[in-house]
Amino acid sequence: MERSEAKPSPKPRLVARFDSVTPEYTRSFLTFLAHTDQKEKAMAWLEREAGALRLRRTAIDAGAGTGKLTAWLADRFETVIGVEPNPSLAEEFRAACPAASLIPATILAAEPRAFADFVLCSHVFYYLPRAEWEANARRLIGWLAPGGVLAVAIQNPETDCMRMVSHFIGGRLDLKELAGVAASAPGGPYDVRLDTVEAHIEATDLKTACAVAEFILNVRPMPDPPAWADLEDYVANRFARPGGGYRFSCHQDFLRVARRR
Repeated sequence: MERSEAKPSPKPRLVARFDSVTPEYTRSFLTFLAHTDQKEKAMAWLEREAGALRLRRTAIDAGAGTGKLTAWLADRFETVIGVEPNPSLAEEFRAACPAASLIPATILAAEPRAFADFVLCSHVFYYLPRAEWEANARRLIGWLAPGGVLAVAIQNPETDCMRMVSHFIGGRLDLKELAGVAASAPGGPYDVRLDTVEAHIEATDLKTACAVAEFILNVRPMPDPPAWADLEDYVANRFARPGGGYRFSCHQDFLRVARRR
């Protein structure tokens, strides 16, 4: 009598790793946007800062990506420059901002031809090695015209989202570490302020909440993605609301550096 071979156990599902230029990333990002007020709150902060500038001649979007924020800047400044090293995003950038200039380089390698009244670096520092934070910050500050403002944004390290990232991936990102660097940068004096803008993610079901959590985990390199079941347990145990649904914080920190006139 022949023995039947035992079937191998199915491999457990892991949290997906997204490349920012893939359709999977885009779908995940849109799911995140549909369930958070983060963008709305961030745009209100940016609108106040841009509106308070005495001059709005030139703006630089460092880490411009597909140009969505660059297009917002283009409606408010005479000249807009995007800095984006990923060549696969250039076509989308030019479609979104046909009148803007694009520098296809990293922040450290870029050399804008004009000083800026406003420099924006939104959610880029996650992807920079921690050892290069100071150099990148000084580079961004060096692009400011007298009276100009730099705004660097990432999530606040004490949010539910970043605690989750720390739990599964490790590490801690905190813009407070750059405040002293900004204050002492060449070309000053500078006025430095760290603003926290509250925001939350809300979902009615666990599947959607975990899909958003999966996107959040991708803000950091994930050499060993956790099991999907572990993510489900984490979200269910920490973010469930007594009345139903799920809610977790994703507050943003804005490091504001203003060069005095």
